[in-house]
Amino acid sequence: MFNYMKNDSFITRNIQTPKEIEVSIIIPSYNKYPLNLITLYSLEKQHFDLSKVEVFLLDDASTDQTPELLENYHPPYHFHYIRCKSNNGRAKVRNLGIQQACGKVIIFLDAEMYVEPSFIQNHYQYHQQKNNLIVTGAMSYNALYSCIFPSFKPEQVQEIKEMIKGDPKLSSRSLEYQHSLSTPFPLLENSDFDDGSYKTLCFEKSSWFSFILEQYGSNLDGFSFPWMAFLTGNVSLRKSLLDKVGGFDEDFVGYGYEDWELGYRLYEAGAEYLASDKVISYHQEHPISSDNWQEAIENYYLFLTKHPDIDVLILGIELSQLANLYEMNEVLMEYYDFLENDLYEFLLFNKMFIKILVTISLLLKIDVRHKNILGATGLSIEQKNDLLSELMKLNKLNRYNKLTKLTEKIIFT
Repeated sequence: MFNYMKNDSFITRNIQTPKEIEVSIIIPSYNKYPLNLITLYSLEKQHFDLSKVEVFLLDDASTDQTPELLENYHPPYHFHYIRCKSNNGRAKVRNLGIQQACGKVIIFLDAEMYVEPSFIQNHYQYHQQKNNLIVTGAMSYNALYSCIFPSFKPEQVQEIKEMIKGDPKLSSRSLEYQHSLSTPFPLLENSDFDDGSYKTLCFEKSSWFSFILEQYGSNLDGFSFPWMAFLTGNVSLRKSLLDKVGGFDEDFVGYGYEDWELGYRLYEAGAEYLASDKVISYHQEHPISSDNWQEAIENYYLFLTKHPDIDVLILGIELSQLANLYEMNEVLMEYYDFLENDLYEFLLFNKMFIKILVTISLLLKIDVRHKNILGATGLSIEQKNDLLSELMKLNKLNRYNKLTKLTEKIIFT
């Protein structure tokens, strides 16, 4: 039996949920039809007792067919459909799910993620071993073409054709696609997921997440930014951890950093991170908004204002392409060593280094191509000479080579 609950900002269609829920899955969705239907279908096929699972589909005022198609959706798990009357953003809609979730384990999943049948079971098992664990499956980029979108680039359409040319069924189906269509064209049906045919359209993408795993392993040993693993496309934790630090910061409205900001608070509260290859998800490829970069930079700056810490501030050197992730990590580790052992001998260097990082973060709001950074800091000629003198002394110590090399690069860029 379904209940309808209304307030000024959203309408909820839910079923009465028993108290013995073990897992709550929270899925925000904005104009993700028909990808979200595939995601929900994959959750129907789980090797887990679905009477102990609830799924929240949080529709952030979509203008596609999502509402009408979920009106009569009756899956084997407990399903809650929450439709916002206006677009609220990822942070706020996920919090709506958190507030109503009954599960001991929370899984955040994006609306365009197809998951394998062991997905829930494997996430759940990890949290039976440790109470403070955060498990991510989003650091390996596995992708899937389940639909052809009208705005796909020609090379994407060609890539799809190459992938299915040896599959008569999929090749025949793709012939029905007309590029002039205004709606996504489904390449896959439910039966293709049941018999494994979908794997023809799966592929791996190299990403900076992959680099982190290759360099530091699944436990992220030696990586100073483990909270980067809090990627809400596919991540889980015990609800008690969220109760401890609070949900998403609703000041984050646009694209990006609302997940890392929460991940950072969880890390500060003692959470441990694990990147697992047993909770794989497949991102169903779709067009990406060109506005994402600027929104992300605005949210990075918001993140920094809320947490003006060195490990957040130093992210700017990677965002501005002055260093890669590995170099950034090495610089931060050296900087921590510097603070512990040589700070009081080099107070002037430390003050100027922080000022340089702050300047880089400010310049990001204007342009990623950083030139004349030292000039933008407003340092006088005398201060610049003092900084160079400090660098020469630091170089002689031969302990902070990455830190001094980066600083020199910034000075002469």
